[in-house]
Amino acid sequence: MVVVVFGVLLLGVASACDTAAMLAMDQGPFTSHNGQGSIYETAAELSGAAPLTLLPQDKGDESPACLDGSPYGFYFVPSKTGSTKWTISIEGGGWCYDEDGCYSRSKMALGSSKGWAKTAGCGCMNTVGDGLDADCNCLYMPYGDGASFSGYRAKLWQVPNVANATLTFRGIKNLDATLDWAFAHGMDKATEFVLTGGSAGGLSTFLHADRVAARVKQESPNMKKIRAAPVVGYFLDHANFKHTAGTPNTPSWATSNYTDWMKYIYHMQNLSFGPDGGLTEKCHEEQVSAGRDPALCFMSPHMQDTIETPFFVFNSKYDSWQLGHEFQSAWTTKAEQDAVIQYGKDFMQQFAPVAASPKNGAFITSCICHGCPWPQLSLEGKTTYQHYAAWMAGNTTGTASIHIDTRLPNGGGEITFAQCAKFPQNGEILV
Repeated sequence: MVVVVFGVLLLGVASACDTAAMLAMDQGPFTSHNGQGSIYETAAELSGAAPLTLLPQDKGDESPACLDGSPYGFYFVPSKTGSTKWTISIEGGGWCYDEDGCYSRSKMALGSSKGWAKTAGCGCMNTVGDGLDADCNCLYMPYGDGASFSGYRAKLWQVPNVANATLTFRGIKNLDATLDWAFAHGMDKATEFVLTGGSAGGLSTFLHADRVAARVKQESPNMKKIRAAPVVGYFLDHANFKHTAGTPNTPSWATSNYTDWMKYIYHMQNLSFGPDGGLTEKCHEEQVSAGRDPALCFMSPHMQDTIETPFFVFNSKYDSWQLGHEFQSAWTTKAEQDAVIQYGKDFMQQFAPVAASPKNGAFITSCICHGCPWPQLSLEGKTTYQHYAAWMAGNTTGTASIHIDTRLPNGGGEITFAQCAKFPQNGEILV
């Protein structure tokens, strides 16, 4: 009998990166929130470093801004070889689920630009040959709004029960203003474009792929290829292990159900549909016609089928963030362990429409990870990057572009990378 030490932090309450301790943890090694924005693990893998560019706040109530009202900005690393390939990479960092959480976040790097690094890198998600292209025009978008660049309120929002405390919700304006800058600085001449992001940035990629693609098609006349690459951004609409739920449209501390948390963000940050909204009209029509809450358009499984832009998903069916925050289980009991395995089945069920679309691609691992070891993972005799590059090049389509590890957690014990959280195998006891 073997005893395995449980290796995933369980968060049984609504929390993301809204405290200094959680922010430090999320910016540690092997995460999707460490400043690279998507699939890269170390600064050495990035295309270079660039100075912080802060956008002007000269449009009144439509000016880009972080939660604390400070200017929004980004880091742009131009190609060293004159490439016309472009990547825009969006940082992750969870969400702030209520006003208290957003106010706490507004005092830190995920909600204020005041402490942002003077320089940062960016990782290209364009491809060459059978791997990632090391050189492109790469624009890295740090977070700042707490709602995956989707909310907008023209006026300041009061924090309940805190005197003179307000929040600025301008996520969609941050995205649009960044695109304005990019087109004015060379993206109008681009021939290939990839939108990507990790975790909450992965959700941003799902949400905004068509919005960005529409502008690229209109303003980049030489464009030949537009793709999206969401990384660990497919967050399920799923109950927690105890099946507890709160009252809809109430702050996160009053509920322990992830879907309700996301619905509160929808109302708090005024997520809407159309020019000033981060959600799509097509998804709105689909949800309303089916008698469902349009707030579900803020969740990938409920809006993925409305995305017209081809996208390639990098995800784990046993995503460790989801197991800790959504499922809220440490899987220390047999019942919880069985439920984790069922979670993987539920993931594949909710993911089935993506896999059925001939335009999409995917690499779905069984490694229990969120900051996954993508360069080391392989399926069907090829690495993650080789499968992605084949899809980007159009060498695979349809089911040939969907690569799924059908095994139990961590490949039934065969995957042993440090980024994969422990799971009991062959009679082990997890403590």
